[in-house]
Amino acid sequence: MIVFQKKNKDFYFMKKIYIILLLSISLIANDSNTTKLSDDELKTRVLYTNVAGASLVTLWGVAFWDYFTISPKNGDEGWFEENTKYGGADKTGHIYSTYLWSLGFSELYQHWGMSQEDGALYGATTSWIFQGIMEVGDSFSQSQGFSYEDLLMNTVGAGFYYLREKYPSIKKRVDLRLEYLPNFQGEGDVFTLYNSMKYLLAFKLNGFDSTKNTFLKYGEFHLGYYTRGYQDHNDYEQKERVIYAAIGINISEVFSSNGWKKTSKIFNYYQLPYTYVPVGYDIDNDSYVASYSRPYYGYQK
Repeated sequence: MIVFQKKNKDFYFMKKIYIILLLSISLIANDSNTTKLSDDELKTRVLYTNVAGASLVTLWGVAFWDYFTISPKNGDEGWFEENTKYGGADKTGHIYSTYLWSLGFSELYQHWGMSQEDGALYGATTSWIFQGIMEVGDSFSQSQGFSYEDLLMNTVGAGFYYLREKYPSIKKRVDLRLEYLPNFQGEGDVFTLYNSMKYLLAFKLNGFDSTKNTFLKYGEFHLGYYTRGYQDHNDYEQKERVIYAAIGINISEVFSSNGWKKTSKIFNYYQLPYTYVPVGYDIDNDSYVASYSRPYYGYQK
């Protein structure tokens, strides 16, 4: 039983990060060739996409995530409290993963000829449904259970994506990003460790008229959150829940200004480590965190 739960855990985290990044980056890199379909063809493809996604999640869940092994149950996961399993990093992970799934489906629908606004709406909706089916499946899982907290965070992620696409002024000025630096010395799936991740909002100066044509266009401000020592906490000296603010370099603008426009898009969603100066507050230890004064992965034993 222990071996099975560990296998379940590995696949559970992988579904939220690894596959999403591969899908989204692939779609962004291939956005040049648009296939124009009729409205009826578009509706049919959108319907089939949702049905195929739901079927894939269900079949995969039965095969690897112990779906439908019990009657439905709730999972009381909490939010960002100290006594939660991941200190809330999983909740920010749900926001980001649903946001990125929305990007992937939206790019797919626009590739088929859907308008940008409709693509954003249907992409966000498909993402929310896709993630929601996972939550329903988790309710039939012995090792998981239904989490209304996760469902609410999925809604935030899909909603933020749609608002960002609907209002260009928001898209020009605000990014939701994941910073990820794999710990190759650690155990487990290197793509799924919260101790290696940070989630942040980036406020970009190149989105403002007063600074977009000045050297300040390469600057940005960050507001982020991360945890250390919650996952595999027995291997850590202490737990950390850190809220931080930072001044950083807009790597996307750097690439775009030098002609690397496709590559630049990736950095609207991925934060390159060590390209900003942060100051944080550690909620668990009631202390301020000076810039790069602590080990990146936390205080490991």
